[in-house]
Amino acid sequence: MNKYLVFLEQRDGIVKKASIDAWNRVQELARLQPYAVVSGIIAGMADIRQLDGSITGDGVIFFAKNESLNRYNQEYYTRLVSDIFQHEACDALYFADTAMTRDLAPRLSVRLQASLLAGIPVVDGEAAGSCRRPVYSGSLLATFVPRRENRIYILSSRITARPASSDGHIDFMDLAPQWLTAGDMFPVVRRLVMQKGSPDVAEADIIIAGGRGMGSAEGFVLLEQLASLLGGAVGSSRTVVDEGWRPHAEQVGQTGKTVTSSLYVACGISGAIQHLAGIGSAGIIVAINSDPHAPIFDVADYGIVGDVHVVLPKLFDSLKEFLKKK
Repeated sequence: MNKYLVFLEQRDGIVKKASIDAWNRVQELARLQPYAVVSGIIAGMADIRQLDGSITGDGVIFFAKNESLNRYNQEYYTRLVSDIFQHEACDALYFADTAMTRDLAPRLSVRLQASLLAGIPVVDGEAAGSCRRPVYSGSLLATFVPRRENRIYILSSRITARPASSDGHIDFMDLAPQWLTAGDMFPVVRRLVMQKGSPDVAEADIIIAGGRGMGSAEGFVLLEQLASLLGGAVGSSRTVVDEGWRPHAEQVGQTGKTVTSSLYVACGISGAIQHLAGIGSAGIIVAINSDPHAPIFDVADYGIVGDVHVVLPKLFDSLKEFLKKK
């Protein structure tokens, strides 16, 4: 019997959409197995009512409702997940690809002596636990086979999450780790909070991204206005992050986040292969660049050749007028 464990990440009490999609994908995998059991784990206080109608299949979700787990703590999370994994005698542990899991998964790999396979869009479902993932900036698709019995997978987002079916039954089991007490809480030195109302770039359906062509950090005000108008998120290239214009949380590309938005607007981004690797799963790509030979136009569905500082204000005014009429 195969036993799978899915980590459902919460932030500010809301389970991330990428984690919900990971749960549903593991359920799809379980249906291909003769005997498979899927369990999940939520660390910290979360509103599980949001999961109604969004998750599918059968299984048990362990709910560690402890305020000490509301914010990510490397020691607590590693111990909590490893304890559940070992107690349930699981074979594989699945994560959505987020900033947190990129830190947590390697720690669990060492603790559980497990093979770690990251950036996985497709899990084959074979007994050996093989999987496929793009390599060389997406130019090839390679098959990987884990060498250890225990396996950890970090699933990359897919273009459009499939709607959950209503079949199956899921139980929630409260979990109270005996080793976790309020007195063990670490002090918070500094907490970085995303701009209120701004969605995570990895989960946003619309992304307005900027590159060096924006000229400065102040140039991103135009992108913030457009993203706010469309209910999207602001993204950036690695160059912008290196310059200190935008936070790393917004970086899109091989060393940043892979996005699956329905609409991706690249403003002043030349289209380096490392950046293109992060937008390969995006839906419609619109490029705005003053260089007609920029590589970004090779992958764009629509392109505008022009200065972003001239094009964006006109685009903003046109969209604002259009949305008023709707």
